[in-house]
Amino acid sequence: METEEAESDVVELPIIEFISINFITAMIPFYFCLGIFLLIEFFFIVIMSLSFLIQLFILPFVFFFLYYIYILILIEVCAIWVKIWNKKSPQEQGAFKRILDDIESAEGKMLKYYHRRGFIIKFPVWLSSKSPFPWLLNRALRRIGHNEIGINVIYCDGFPGLELTKIGDNSFIYPTSAISSHAIQSIFGKITIKEVKLGKNTILYPGCIIGPGAHTEDDVTIYPHSGLHKGWRGEKDKKYYLGIPAKPIEKEEMNDE
Repeated sequence: METEEAESDVVELPIIEFISINFITAMIPFYFCLGIFLLIEFFFIVIMSLSFLIQLFILPFVFFFLYYIYILILIEVCAIWVKIWNKKSPQEQGAFKRILDDIESAEGKMLKYYHRRGFIIKFPVWLSSKSPFPWLLNRALRRIGHNEIGINVIYCDGFPGLELTKIGDNSFIYPTSAISSHAIQSIFGKITIKEVKLGKNTILYPGCIIGPGAHTEDDVTIYPHSGLHKGWRGEKDKKYYLGIPAKPIEKEEMNDE
């Protein structure tokens, strides 16, 4: 009996479909950039009659430019796909059962497109964050995940919230910090999806974890290795927090340590 229940509790994701989505979104900008490269080479060779040595000098700059264009087009292709999915199943907030084997049910359909959105955004987010153009990360989060990212928001090498995040102007997220608008109780438990909101001038030091539904006010600093649990709220007029869950402290306490 236990064996039958264990066999029934199996999560099967459409791997072929996910691979196809990734392949198509990666290849469309590739062929577009390849076309630009051929046109540039035609211009260099046929029209300008540049020597091979001069082309060797110029080509690194051309590839650098095409790398930038590739990421831009990749973001836009993914954004179009997500826009179509959102018309079929808009982003929702709440606590939902993880119904993965019945995509015709309301929650099953919602989770189907939730997983698709989460899958398609990962590659452009990773590529832009590791590229020489890290500012494109915010563009990917805005265009694909429909996140509200303010002016001069800086994500270091951490884990950005992929959707349902609002981050105020001039916020700074240190490396290894993570923001997540969803949390799963277990692989077969409920999934909680709630908007994360960080006020203006928020600072997340390294190792901070921000859970779904957490909200901070403006000018708040979360010190290292602190956690904001689901639905976390700070205290009025308190600007410095530390611990798991994060509790208000005086700035002098942190300086003494």
